[in-house]
Amino acid sequence: MYGCILGSIGHFIYFGLLAVLIIPGYIIYLIARLFMKEPKYVFQLGSSYSYKLFFLLTPKIVLKKDLKKEIPTNAIFISTHQSILDFPALSTFIRKYLFFANVNLGSLPLIAYICNLAGVSYISGKGIDKISKIYDDFEKHLKDGKNIIFFPEGTRHVDCKLKPFKRGAFRLSKKTSKPIVPIVMEGAYKLLPRKAFCFRTTKKTTIHVKMLDTLYPEDFASDKEMMVYAQKIMQEEKDKLCDIS
Repeated sequence: MYGCILGSIGHFIYFGLLAVLIIPGYIIYLIARLFMKEPKYVFQLGSSYSYKLFFLLTPKIVLKKDLKKEIPTNAIFISTHQSILDFPALSTFIRKYLFFANVNLGSLPLIAYICNLAGVSYISGKGIDKISKIYDDFEKHLKDGKNIIFFPEGTRHVDCKLKPFKRGAFRLSKKTSKPIVPIVMEGAYKLLPRKAFCFRTTKKTTIHVKMLDTLYPEDFASDKEMMVYAQKIMQEEKDKLCDIS
């Protein structure tokens, strides 16, 4: 029961911050449209500050980030995936991104619109033509010097074993010659696993975020070889984080 109360508090803080900031954020976005070519990144930046406030204010969550001194500014970021807390954590330090999500928000037009401003592209329920269009948008986004975020597992895992990676991010890397930045996250599922509303523990829980060395497509013979190597090193780091969590 205590965990559920904490979970409710966490959700209240998360959605409360979004609700409170959405109106001023949208007003700033509308003003930015008059002066900027890509005003949505102002909205996206505001969202990142709301995520930072969420992790700062929510009880029982410690976000521990181990990032590179210089974070790439034109790359494909791939991350392990355990919880709905993962995307807000990534958004605290990745800028000017499009995010590839296997969810369907089409039945919620307002949320879909807000997610679009925040850089989220969802694919569930979409036909091959629309998915192909999303990848075309990703290519253009990368060529314009910006970032893409993928969860290469395609869904959330529940323990220390990663699910098999999908090849989309790696094919995109080889096609565009853009590097891949692997990120390993551990701990979020202990708090808020898939399909859970209540926190599953009353203990203070650390969510580890570890950025690994950048992978360059020219160092690999194929996208499959790149994918296999990425999963190998991310699983090795995942095992280390599981041992200390």
